[in-house]
Amino acid sequence: MSFVLPMTLFSYLARRYLQIVLIATLGLVTFISFIEIIEILRRAGNKAPDLSALYVVLVSLLNIPSIFDQALPFGVLFGSITCFHLWSRSHEFLVARVMGQNIWQALMPVMITVFLLGCVHVAIINPVASASAKQYNFVMKSIFGQADASELSVLTNGVWVRDSDASYNVIINGGSLEVKNSLIIDPIIYHLNQEGQLLWRTQAASMKLTKNGWIIVDAVKISNAGESSILGDVIMPTVLRPSDLSESTLPPKTVSIYRLPNFIEVQQRAGLPVNPHLVFFHQLLSTPLKLLGLALLAASFTLTSFSRQTKVRLILVGVASGFGIYFLSNFVYLLGSSAKLPHLLAGWGPAVMVCLLSGFLLARADE
Repeated sequence: MSFVLPMTLFSYLARRYLQIVLIATLGLVTFISFIEIIEILRRAGNKAPDLSALYVVLVSLLNIPSIFDQALPFGVLFGSITCFHLWSRSHEFLVARVMGQNIWQALMPVMITVFLLGCVHVAIINPVASASAKQYNFVMKSIFGQADASELSVLTNGVWVRDSDASYNVIINGGSLEVKNSLIIDPIIYHLNQEGQLLWRTQAASMKLTKNGWIIVDAVKISNAGESSILGDVIMPTVLRPSDLSESTLPPKTVSIYRLPNFIEVQQRAGLPVNPHLVFFHQLLSTPLKLLGLALLAASFTLTSFSRQTKVRLILVGVASGFGIYFLSNFVYLLGSSAKLPHLLAGWGPAVMVCLLSGFLLARADE
């Protein structure tokens, strides 16, 4: 009994599978892009009638990498269903089985191909998609005048920012935050020692983050005993950069995976909310595993007992599975973003669940 497929058959199955998955993904990207162009043209006709149709098309092209990023899981699922359906019709998959291969060995070309595709997606496609999405959002805001949406948590007691290093430790509580100008209005600055004990606090009219430090306007120092002294305008050192506050409102999809770890570290040090970015980072890392699970899920109801299935049933099962996994991932992402679930569980849970479910169904069907 042979435990490894011949290299010729292995490369043929892998190449054929990759071609069909890419065709399915590009088909979805083309369809979604076409709908998006029509929608932007409609909005531009009402908001900016002088805008040329060619410019709208060029703007829409900026969003294609981001659309590819979102369409890839559906492309893998639908492409896998199509590929396995063709293999069953032409008995190509049967060739591997009659050589003494179990279903896992016969599917090894698919498993390796789709896992490597996921790795390429994370390492190459995501950085391109994040850069183009950032530029696309900027152009759309300039056309339609959308206001910047801040994701910072502004509670009844204002905005909280932490700023500390080995020589100082402060916590800033402001009435409001102008992210674009890195300006905090009506701040109260709590100066702490390294053990977290309050030394004194400073009240001011405003404080602005610059490359030289915090510029504090009309500062008043208040000791623990209640004694106050006027400091006027002062500069306070900081480890933060002006871009740290402005970038804190960036959607996770606009930050490259190579920048996310440092981005998250800086935001955590400043006490800014990073749960959405943490969950997104781990969901992105789990992409190869999720794509592998989708391919095995397609195999579990396509390659096994195919004669009892119809094309309509395959389409319905594929669509239902795709949207079910999509909504599950989004639901878990929302729970993780709101700290209802640990970010590791929210990030890796859907991918692991799909792999376990598809592996169980495939093993049971093979028996």
